[in-house]
Amino acid sequence: MNIAIIGSGSFGCVLAKMLSKKNNVKIWSYLQEEADMINNEHKCMFVDNLVLDDSVIASTDYQKVIENSQIIVLVTPSRVVRETCKNIKNYVTNQEIVLLSKGMEEEKLLSEVIFEELGKTTSVISGPSHAEQITRNIPTFVMYSGNKDLKEVFETENFHLTYTDDSIGMQLGATLKNIVSLGSGIVEGLGYESNTLSYFITEGLREINKIAVNLGAKSETIYGLAGLGDLLTTSLSMDSRNKRAGLLLAQGKSIDEVRNEIGMTIEGLDSLKSGYLLAKKYNINAKIIDNLYNIIYNNKDVKTILD
Repeated sequence: MNIAIIGSGSFGCVLAKMLSKKNNVKIWSYLQEEADMINNEHKCMFVDNLVLDDSVIASTDYQKVIENSQIIVLVTPSRVVRETCKNIKNYVTNQEIVLLSKGMEEEKLLSEVIFEELGKTTSVISGPSHAEQITRNIPTFVMYSGNKDLKEVFETENFHLTYTDDSIGMQLGATLKNIVSLGSGIVEGLGYESNTLSYFITEGLREINKIAVNLGAKSETIYGLAGLGDLLTTSLSMDSRNKRAGLLLAQGKSIDEVRNEIGMTIEGLDSLKSGYLLAKKYNINAKIIDNLYNIIYNNKDVKTILD
């Protein structure tokens, strides 16, 4: 199949490597230097030791990437999904849309944003899936919702998909776990150990579930791979940008310093406002989200994370 991947960050490049084994893959890059590295060196700017197949072509031109494709994969930062959909609208015809971006637009799911801009429903893939580990062929298990016929396109020997009809739960789990994992990085960075960290993650999961159920998600999804599974890997692994950002915040670094040091999107920071607004909307006691919101937006001391 002809597959267009929109986004050449770490996960976009890893997907390109996976999918190019059986498909024709083109990848859209925001920066020309990223496209040049893919085309000339067959490498990704954000993932060490990843070598792409020579057949993978990158471009900063949406039309060149999307024309003649059967599948469009969106893996951009969540904050630019709407803008991206506006940019590709003229080139979208009957392609299947598959979403791997994790996040929301304030109180809207990304699938809602996509439908508003493109008039198309979307399939969703989400779960504990750090790009760096997939590159090393570490067995990875995620959730999938949408067109069942596409499942086999994305499955490989080490990348396994389990089907669910709960797209809402998948997207909320993917969004809200980033907030908790950002906070868990702060907790660990302050010197607390596993007793405290386990409490924090457990309470964070409870808050995620309460918000998600109010929006129509199933608890079993939140307590599955797309919720708990993703929360654990982003809270415990140093491959997690959210955790590393929290560790840096605990050191007293500013948001700008953290963003510069991480060098890529920190979805927990981008998703924090969504979690906060949803908790307030449904009158949910979400102490962890509230504390983190006050630290990031109201300049409260990071030591108040457990208040």
